[in-house]
Parts: sequence; structure tokens; C-alpha cells
Amino acid sequence: MERWPVLLRCLLPDFTWPDNNNARPLMKTQIPPTPRPTPPRLRRLWGFLHTYLRRFSQTYCGWAGIAYDNQIAQLPFGLILKWSDGTRLEEVLAMQVARRAGFPVPRVICYGEHPDTPHAPVSILMTRVPGQELGQVYETLSNEDQKSVLQELKVYLDVMRGWPHPWGGDRICSLLGTAVRSVRVPNHYAGPFEGEEEFNDYLIEPSWSGGFPSETAYQDALQLARGMRKLSHPIVFTHGDLKPHNIMVKGGRITGFLDWESAGWYPDYWDFTTALRFTLEDFWWYSFMLELGGDMYLTELKFDRALNSLTCDSYCW
Repeated sequence: MERWPVLLRCLLPDFTWPDNNNARPLMKTQIPPTPRPTPPRLRRLWGFLHTYLRRFSQTYCGWAGIAYDNQIAQLPFGLILKWSDGTRLEEVLAMQVARRAGFPVPRVICYGEHPDTPHAPVSILMTRVPGQELGQVYETLSNEDQKSVLQELKVYLDVMRGWPHPWGGDRICSLLGTAVRSVRVPNHYAGPFEGEEEFNDYLIEPSWSGGFPSETAYQDALQLARGMRKLSHPIVFTHGDLKPHNIMVKGGRITGFLDWESAGWYPDYWDFTTALRFTLEDFWWYSFMLELGGDMYLTELKFDRALNSLTCDSYCW
């Protein structure tokens, strides 16, 4: 009978399992080995089962009194089913690599394959992490806790940016050497690219003058965006989607580093300019990202914002 309250607790939507993964030493000198993918037949079987788990989530959310989300489906026993646009094998393996490195990343239980939904070909059953989204609580944190979160995130970024590149040093690609997934490129997939020059040419190619009040304004933005071609950057391992809602915190510590679908090898400015391209300078996230390391890339941010003004219509769905 003493165990019964614990069993009931497992059914609640805020239940999380104890996880000491982020107490492990971080792997700083080399990237952890990439796990071997689950065999395709087993992935399809898991995909079949995940279809029913997502249907069950709708009933579960009604019982628990929480909103149902068909892309991030809440489940009992501390589990979540992610099945969203762009979720793919590379995201699963990037999560597993990051977790092996000691980062606070959810544990992947299994992942399914869905050939009939090419826009969302993979579903991931994972553990729920404790805490709240950084964006929801940052301004209520003490100065000490704000600094603690920033320093912890900086350590994670420094570690992964220091990993040696296994694909030749200049290649811009996913963890597996394949195309990168990013919401800021046409069709949200691009590459792989054998160097930064090829990458820059691809990014600027869909430039369009339709959003500018005059040809002069368009040419000025185009000239500014082309400034990125004059710079050279090391290619580093990158999260690719740093946003406040992808960082979970509790008690001044990061409890979850989420959403690795865009992770891969990019120029070293990418995480910072991607996070700041639409951010107003008086918003706390702007100064947070500058202190995190973005202050080194203010020139790149200027070029990248010009690029976005030229090309955003090519990737906004």
C-alpha cells in the first residue's frame, strides 16, 4: 500500500524519472560515438505502435486536464511522444550523442519510422524532463540563478564546439554527413556543402526584391548580405535552434536541452545569429545571447539580418 501513491504519481503529466546523466563528466576531447540506427523493420514496428500511442495521448490529456498536442504528445509514466514536421533519424542520433556527452537531454526509449508521412518520417518516444521553459521563468529568476543558467549553457556550447570534425573539417552537414535541417533555408533542408563558400552561395541564391520599397533598398541589402562571403569561419558542432523554449530550468540549473533536429556542423556564428536574427535589442534574450558568446559575431549578425530580409519568403511556410 505504501507504494500505491508512487504508482499514482507515475500517471500524472508532470511526473519525471530521476536522471543523473548531467552529473556525469562531460566528454570534451572528442564527440561520443554515433549509435548504430535501429533496423528499419523494427523502426516500422515502433512507428505502428506510436500511431496508437498518439491516439491514446488524446484520451490521456482529457483525463489529466491538459491540452492535447499532436506533435508533442503527453503520456503517463514520465513519457512524451514527439512526432512533428521534420523529425528524422538525424535528430534521434544527435540526441543520443548529446546525452552520451553528459548533456541534460531526454533519454530516447525508441523511435519509429512512418513512410506514409514524409513530412514527419520519424517519431520519438522519450522521457520527460523536469523544470520549466527558460522563456517562462527567466525574468523571475534571481541574478545568481540567471548567471548560473548562462554559465552552464556556455559550458555545453563550448564542449560541443570543441569536438573535432569527423567529415573533413570544412563540410557543413548533419551528424551523419547528410543534409542539414533548418527552418531558415528553402524546403527546410539543405546540403551537405563541402565548404562555407558553397553554403553562402546557397543561402543568398533565393534573394527576392519583392519585399523592398525600392530597387535601391534591395541592392543595399544584397550588398550587405554578401559581406559574409568575405569572412571565414571554423565549422563546429552546433545545436542549430537555440531558443528559450528549448532550455528547461529548475532551481538555477538546466534540466533539459531540447530539440536537436537542426543539429550538425555549421560555421561557428550560426547558433548565435540564428537565435538573434529577429530578436529586439531590448529583450532579455538578446543580452543573454551576447553574453553567451554572441558578442563575437555582431558583424555576422548584421550580414545575417540582411540575408533574412532578402530570403525569408523562401522558407516561411
